[in-house]
Amino acid sequence: MVLPLDTAPGPSPDDEAVRNMEISHNFLLQAREELAKEDLLQASNKAWGAAAYAIKAVAEKRRWFNDADWKLWEAASVVTEEEGDHSILAGYSAARQAHYDFYHHEFLAMDVRQILDITEGMVAKLDALLERDIPPVYVSEELDGRIRRLQNPTSAMDQERLTTGRKPMSERPPALPPNSADTTRRDAENS
Repeated sequence: MVLPLDTAPGPSPDDEAVRNMEISHNFLLQAREELAKEDLLQASNKAWGAAAYAIKAVAEKRRWFNDADWKLWEAASVVTEEEGDHSILAGYSAARQAHYDFYHHEFLAMDVRQILDITEGMVAKLDALLERDIPPVYVSEELDGRIRRLQNPTSAMDQERLTTGRKPMSERPPALPPNSADTTRRDAENS
């Protein structure tokens, strides 16, 4: 038996949607700050984070599972089709390129600035969607199939969320690499 996302322990999907959008807005601010300091790698990655969390916010609002990259792409694609606004998927695609740049460091400041501008526009559109009631009007059978995939748990992480709950991303501790200064400091505080 599959339980609906609303019955999962932990924060409600609506609370998660609000938290995720707040995280998205914070990442946008941080991206602008990093761009001003000419730290293009961090600005690129913050732009990606802003886009990903904005998509996660809309997915939570619609009770879609969203703990995988393919689910974020699927959600962005569905919302684009529902809204008839290709700038949503274009913004998400641009932000994914920023994530690519984080690993390859190929973009110039003007590239990161353009991606950030596009991402901010996408986030603003998704933010407005959180105020609307769901579900949107029927679009097509193909789109309905994609929505059903997003509504069904497809991973162990989804199953765990349904049965035991999970902390929202904003409350999870950061993953620390082994032997990092933070790990050493935390270990010293605990002894």
